[in-house]
Amino acid sequence: MTRRNQPGKLEDKVRVLNRLITGWVNYYRYARMSSHLKRLDSWLRRKLRVIKLKQLKRRYTIVKFYLSRGLPEYQAWISVLSGKGLWRKSGYPQSHQAMNLRWFKELKLVSMYERWQGL
Repeated sequence: MTRRNQPGKLEDKVRVLNRLITGWVNYYRYARMSSHLKRLDSWLRRKLRVIKLKQLKRRYTIVKFYLSRGLPEYQAWISVLSGKGLWRKSGYPQSHQAMNLRWFKELKLVSMYERWQGL
């Protein structure tokens, strides 16, 4: 579901992931796994950042996206021109500032940990 070469909109992938997450957390609701869910949440958010960067494709479009999310132009260009791979770029502070928790809330991504706490 989170393969970066798989075609499709990010919103559609999030919608499918939400169903999967909800069912998975409901199944394991009695298990003690808060730390595991926090790590899975952070890994999933990073994976979705990679997918978004892959969809933007080019350096200039990534910079435009960062600027639209409120990142200073200097920082946006530093992260884009680093020459590292998408997984490394998704861990940069610039990616975390542009695609923060609020951005994931706008995408309507269900947090595994918050869902588990609610049960």
